[in-house]
Amino acid sequence: RTVFEAGPLGEPLYAYAVLRLAAEGHFNLGPPLTAIFPLPYVRNFDPTSSSESTESLYDPNFNQISAIRIMNHTSGMPDWARNQHLQLQIAPGQKWSYSNEGYIYLQHALEHATGEAFGEFLARSVFVPARMAHSGFIWRPEYESAMATGYDRSGAPVEIHRYVRPAAAATLYTTIRDYAQFITMLLASAPAQRAHESAVSLMLNPTVSVEVASQFSWGLGFGLEKSSDDLFFFHRENNPGFQAFVIASRKTGSGVVIFTNSGNGLDAVPDILAATVGGNHPILKSKFLHP
Repeated sequence: RTVFEAGPLGEPLYAYAVLRLAAEGHFNLGPPLTAIFPLPYVRNFDPTSSSESTESLYDPNFNQISAIRIMNHTSGMPDWARNQHLQLQIAPGQKWSYSNEGYIYLQHALEHATGEAFGEFLARSVFVPARMAHSGFIWRPEYESAMATGYDRSGAPVEIHRYVRPAAAATLYTTIRDYAQFITMLLASAPAQRAHESAVSLMLNPTVSVEVASQFSWGLGFGLEKSSDDLFFFHRENNPGFQAFVIASRKTGSGVVIFTNSGNGLDAVPDILAATVGGNHPILKSKFLHP
């Protein structure tokens, strides 16, 4: 029941919830988000803090940003613009460029469109069906005694973040068992749950190539590694005090969830993967894991 900061591993949870909503006919993934969330986009300079320092963005290029482009990281937004003015780096739809800011924008747009609070939406769509009782996007009192201490690359402890504002791309707290139950839910065959099957199919369908050499593409929420007869989906966290890696086979259902409380944690992934899932994984050499 040890709790870890899992940062961007919250993105697949949120993507699944959004895709289920779309499969149920309550949200359209294709149109620009400005159709439901008109400009200006009033953005907090630090979306993970309680600060109310904001800026209003009127950039007409936002009219080209859809939920799909955010979830497959072709929105053109930077990874982060904390405490800085947010500007698009490239035109939306041009190429893959990883962006946590995009998920923050999608989160605000969806809350505006549905009127449902972020926490309620995630609980109903993901935490309850996946039985993730110890997971959340804001700090809870019970985490005080269950939280792992993170260590940077030099071995020095890092400050625990006690987030009071949820951010889909940054503030996930979870346990290794909880996250494994989410992955297991994705892998489960549930033909009677058409919304679930549709959401999973969309998540694991390649939509944009990232690195040809490592057979690396992106679906909607996960990175994808294609082999001759299989498709592996994966994601990672690469933060100073917590690093994590998750990968599973769509074909066999085998996979591994690795959480570490170390800034060196990803260094252990190749050996762990060889001892568990096995096989050759070009993604291990990708810049996505080693920026």
